[in-house]
Amino acid sequence: MYQSEMKEGFIKDYLRSRVVARTSLYSLFRKTEPFEDKIKKDCSQFNQNEALLMYTEFKAKSIYVLLNYNSILKAYCAWRNYYHKENVTESYKDITIELLKPCVPKESNKFLSREEIIEIEDQLYNWTDKAILECLWEGISGPSMIDLVNINKNMVDTEEKTLYFSDGRIVQLPDRLYEFLIKAFDESEYMCYGASLRVKKLIGIGNLYKERDNAHATDSNDKYFRWVYRKVQNFRDHVGIPGLTMKNIHISGMYYYLCQGLKETGLDLKSFLRSEDGENLAKKYGFHSDSYVDNLTHRFKDFV
Repeated sequence: MYQSEMKEGFIKDYLRSRVVARTSLYSLFRKTEPFEDKIKKDCSQFNQNEALLMYTEFKAKSIYVLLNYNSILKAYCAWRNYYHKENVTESYKDITIELLKPCVPKESNKFLSREEIIEIEDQLYNWTDKAILECLWEGISGPSMIDLVNINKNMVDTEEKTLYFSDGRIVQLPDRLYEFLIKAFDESEYMCYGASLRVKKLIGIGNLYKERDNAHATDSNDKYFRWVYRKVQNFRDHVGIPGLTMKNIHISGMYYYLCQGLKETGLDLKSFLRSEDGENLAKKYGFHSDSYVDNLTHRFKDFV
């Protein structure tokens, strides 16, 4: 980080009075660093044009993400001024929604990138939430989200980092998802999102799906689907990205791996989808019909 000692001090103080993921603050300052290096000054000294240019280069998914960044940088400037008696920019105070609108790319709602998913996960309070988001990205959902909500500790081979489903399916877990699941299984409390922060006790240690200790609902596929739906809705409201839906997370994950496959093989879209790797990728994300090649070609042809 540019002027890292100063920013470390701000982060420490900022976290005392606010519930926010430490990693999200570090993530923001990692974003500002290239611009600070380029113009040889800390972001607390940026004028309005420099700040807006930086925000444009962030390629944020929504204006609400930029508003959140701006409020943090405004607090950072106030902190430097109050505690270190520095002359800092007033630019962040004067930045409005109207000024931020041109900073958001028009195509920002197509697909989420791997980096954006990580950044969103860094802003979530609970390991269970991070694991849900990562499962959707990795194509683990099932009809009515039943595969996701059924995940439990006994299904995971900790040596091989694999997930075993009762129907014989075996899923190799990426390191990030494996870490989230292991920590989520042992999570016994849940921090709620919103203006009034509350911590709720959870029932169901060892499972990804847990209920609050005062929740009662009849078991059904609809109940489990709505559990995931409400979680993602909470994430969306918390990070301010309207396009953050179960479907978009899922299809964005597939798009990411599809682009990787095309790059590694050098094949065109249809040829890759007809290959063994392409067929496995389609099945991983729930495309099992004989017409999956045509369906996926139609869906992705304008983006690869």
